[in-house]
Amino acid sequence: MKKSHCWHIRVGGVMVFALMLLCLLAPLPASAQQIAVHAVSAPINMISLSDIDFIHSASPQWLFSVDVSVPGGRNVSVYARVTLDASLATGEHWPDALILVTRTFAINGARTFTNLDIGKGKAIQDSSLTWNPDAKNKFVDVALPSGQMPAGRYTFRVEILDPSTNTVLGSDISDIQFILTNPSSVELLFPNDAERDVSQLPLFQWVFDGTRSKISIYELLPGQSSLEEATQGVATLSQEVAGTSFQYPAGGVRSLQPGHTYVWYVEGEVLALGGKTTLLKSVLRSFTIAAGPSAASSLLDEVESSLDPKWKPVFDQIRAEGLTPTGTVRVNGAAIQINELLEILKYLRSHPDAVETAGLQ
Repeated sequence: MKKSHCWHIRVGGVMVFALMLLCLLAPLPASAQQIAVHAVSAPINMISLSDIDFIHSASPQWLFSVDVSVPGGRNVSVYARVTLDASLATGEHWPDALILVTRTFAINGARTFTNLDIGKGKAIQDSSLTWNPDAKNKFVDVALPSGQMPAGRYTFRVEILDPSTNTVLGSDISDIQFILTNPSSVELLFPNDAERDVSQLPLFQWVFDGTRSKISIYELLPGQSSLEEATQGVATLSQEVAGTSFQYPAGGVRSLQPGHTYVWYVEGEVLALGGKTTLLKSVLRSFTIAAGPSAASSLLDEVESSLDPKWKPVFDQIRAEGLTPTGTVRVNGAAIQINELLEILKYLRSHPDAVETAGLQ
């Protein structure tokens, strides 16, 4: 409610009371108001130290937006408190790594502000910024050489408070959370560089800390003298992948031809600040598809490479006796397709202890 003022006017000995409702220029205290607060974060997995130093950063990036609204469109006076909870991948945890308190500002019915609006000389000025010294030292040690905050979970809590009572106002408060992986490179694992006798349906594997990758495969054509030259042509396959492995499909794409050489690389997707997606590209590698009878042998090699090295004597015995795969694969007595076998091999690569016994029958 707006305040009312009673004016006393004496005219001819008669007291006249004029009740006038005045609109106040200053906003009302917020203690009686029900404030709704909702936060939205940027889709990123890399943050620099300057991005969270709201006061001193010369070129911060957008991290989050906060929508504040007051039912009825009333004007209120509030201040904000931003707290950072940092839980690093190393196990270190600081629930109050950073605490920022702003000066009082007005909300005229509704207001949206971002981290870019907070700081000296900005729309919402700060009154204090307190660092946990251990947390800051850790951040500086990691961020100075790499430019990025250490990997881990960073949770910002933005609270709106009543300056007259210092109590938290509002509802629907949602924490703003970032999971930082800080991927810095993509390392190719399989097939090995310049490896020959690779099966026609290889299982590609690589190492990348991010969640999405893109694999590209090109044929090295006659007359091309470098791997780079091969990648200037049309890709045999280019595929977005969620994870760090890719099983070459048995159908729906151009098949890899026996005796032909191919070049491949992987680009890891990194979500940078501002919503921009950048790509980390691996080195180029080549491999050659097995030709003729050795193609079946390459399948045997795939099985061996998927198992623990302790089973090597079994495969040495198979080769010593001159045995080769017939092309028919059975699991528990039932024939399966080659792509099903490769899915099993994919599982065994990540669970080598799943095999209890191996031998000839």
